[in-house]
Amino acid sequence: AVGGTGSKVLESIVYAACADAFSAPGEGPLPALDLLSVDVDASCGNTTRVKRAAEAYEEARAALAASPCEHACFHTRLSISRWSMNLSRRAASVRQMAARHALDGLLARTLFTRAEADLEYSEGFRGHPDLGVLFFADLLGALEDMRAQGQPDELNAMVDRMRADLDRGDTVQVLLTGSIFGGTGASGIPAVSRYLRRRFAGDTDRFVMGAVLMLPYYRVPPAGVDTEREIAVSSDEFLDKARTALQYYGMEGMVRNGAEDASGIFDAAYLLGLPPEHFVSARLYSTGSQSQENDAHMLEWLAARCAARFFSTGFRGDEAHNMDCYYYQWHTPHFCWDSFDTDAALYRARYGAMMKAAAVYVTECYPALRAFLCDGRRSLGRVGYLAAFFRRSYPASARARLGARLDGVYRFFAFYINWMHQVLHTLPPAFRLPAEGEGNGLMDAAALDALHAALAALGSGAPDEAACRQVQRGLERLVLSPVPDRRDMARVVSALGGGARAGGPDEALAAFLDTLLAAVMEDL
Repeated sequence: AVGGTGSKVLESIVYAACADAFSAPGEGPLPALDLLSVDVDASCGNTTRVKRAAEAYEEARAALAASPCEHACFHTRLSISRWSMNLSRRAASVRQMAARHALDGLLARTLFTRAEADLEYSEGFRGHPDLGVLFFADLLGALEDMRAQGQPDELNAMVDRMRADLDRGDTVQVLLTGSIFGGTGASGIPAVSRYLRRRFAGDTDRFVMGAVLMLPYYRVPPAGVDTEREIAVSSDEFLDKARTALQYYGMEGMVRNGAEDASGIFDAAYLLGLPPEHFVSARLYSTGSQSQENDAHMLEWLAARCAARFFSTGFRGDEAHNMDCYYYQWHTPHFCWDSFDTDAALYRARYGAMMKAAAVYVTECYPALRAFLCDGRRSLGRVGYLAAFFRRSYPASARARLGARLDGVYRFFAFYINWMHQVLHTLPPAFRLPAEGEGNGLMDAAALDALHAALAALGSGAPDEAACRQVQRGLERLVLSPVPDRRDMARVVSALGGGARAGGPDEALAAFLDTLLAAVMEDL
């Protein structure tokens, strides 16, 4: 994932992995995905958020892994790292980079304004891909020297893992994602992809590379700064930048025309964007650093589906005809499960089950389990299902481990609830149901708002019992479906009460979570 927008797509990929959306051609869920975040803005809020979400996902997956039973969801292992780029050892700006040679300094003064030349790379490129082109050319050109000197580097480490997989005879699939209307993504995706294609030029038969390219889909508020002295991001430039980038991709032949095309870079490219009349203004937007933690958007969810399509498609041999440039075709009048076309039933079942499981866990199970297992006291709520899985007491070490795992599952569900809440609250007006301003065709808006409020209250240490009861009373209506859902709160709790103890505390928690998922899962 390249840049801040790439990190937002990467977060959507985390939840797609939870739903078992990624599979190899003709096979089950991918066993693992190796994620790398590429952003010079080391403290970017989007980047740090996806790292926390992926780590919470792994905590939840590990909690389920001890279950001896087959279960849906959480089968793909995620490992995430951020390319540090060795920034502490590199030039901090264009001016410092050009200072190495007098001719470079003259060229820099000719091509860049003072504000551009002085912008520190650690703050990001602020929508200026020309700054990023110089940075990535210098950085990628130094990778082999870093390898020879034994300096650690995350991209080199990933390249080594790819090399090992290829040497074992495996096929390696690489997908890059980011925006082409900003700075880091627009400059980094072409640079990194060309580097990788050259690096594995002798392995074209088993090295497959694609890209999910985000076109403009939102606008940012006016910067309110002196643009003569400081670089600012302007929405008015997004479309022109995207148009220039697309012309570059076309003229440079970035997408391969077929198996015989040795000069193309991508085996598949997926384009997603919106017309300007459907842009929404970013509620929280910053040009960089920790404050750049923007709300999730439906297009990032669709981008994750494009990623799933890439991994499940063959591009070699008889399937070489799949090499192409794709755009997302929209067939529904508003955003609903049918917007995912052939994946509609799967997405409603899996994403919907995860939301219902999150609702039950946050409003009922997590507080009860915490009280029963870790605090040594019975919950005042429903406790019958607890005795079905867990002993009355465990040694202190086991209680501590259970507490950590319960917290990890809670953190993941919290990330997921917040993400879905943001996606559905940032829908462009044209994609909402016409009957209600905040309506959508996926989740009941009032129930989701109540769940979001219950989560916020629990996180603040003051549980909102009224919000919890509202969520539980409407559990069967939380996920919108063309057929009535009979999996209400009473039925879910009844299913949990029918569980059985399975080994030690880790196995008991895994069996409990497995039973919870099964109780809320829609049949496919």
